[in-house]
Amino acid sequence: MRNSLVAWLGIVLGAVVSGCALVQTKPSVLASSLEELAPHADGDHFVYIWERFADGQRLGEGIEVEHVSATGGGEFEVTVSEDGQPAGRLRVRDDGHALLLLSEDDLSRNMRLSYDPPLPQLTAPLLAAEQRSEATATVSQLADGHAVGTVRVTQITQARAAQDVHSSLGEYKRGVLMHVVRTLYFSEGATELQSSMMLVPGIGEVRSEGAASGAPVLRRALACALIGGHSVGNCQTLQQRLEKLHDAGPTDVY
Repeated sequence: MRNSLVAWLGIVLGAVVSGCALVQTKPSVLASSLEELAPHADGDHFVYIWERFADGQRLGEGIEVEHVSATGGGEFEVTVSEDGQPAGRLRVRDDGHALLLLSEDDLSRNMRLSYDPPLPQLTAPLLAAEQRSEATATVSQLADGHAVGTVRVTQITQARAAQDVHSSLGEYKRGVLMHVVRTLYFSEGATELQSSMMLVPGIGEVRSEGAASGAPVLRRALACALIGGHSVGNCQTLQQRLEKLHDAGPTDVY
């Protein structure tokens, strides 16, 4: 009788363990829409204070502005300026399920990278998970559109929830930390671009940090914005904040 009971318990426990092994925890939903974490209506305007660091030393600071212009068909262009000078352009498509990076221009090098297929920057619903993407980037000259080569590109995006987000704009109960590693495989070697962005609902990026292989670290914080016709933050204090940075030492943003 005792042996029969032990055998029966073994069967029951085995079934329970097997059943538990089949149960997988679903990743949590961090955002249900693209606009929630990345506002991109026509006319949206974002002003950041940037700082560059190398070996613990501040190399400089300034103002970076991103302006969103709708171009039709769910596509929009983001023009980037640094300290009043044009710096770059990004072309993005909103297909309802993802924000897809179509191309990006580097005005200082007169070059454009066009991605095929487009690289996903954000997906909806956004899950606390890792996403891997691959694309081929065509490198062309901005002046005449002449293609000068292609580059293989890989991208790894990780998203996780963040609580009690601190920023120069205020305190937020929740946010999303996005970490992106994009690698471009040039013939002379690979270049890795790493970035971490703190996103909050209704505003988007409030601060970020990133760098390319061997390059200084760029940190930036949202100072003010115009989102959906509503003002966020105070742009009147930009110059005062820049002046304070001249004497401030490097600080950790994460």
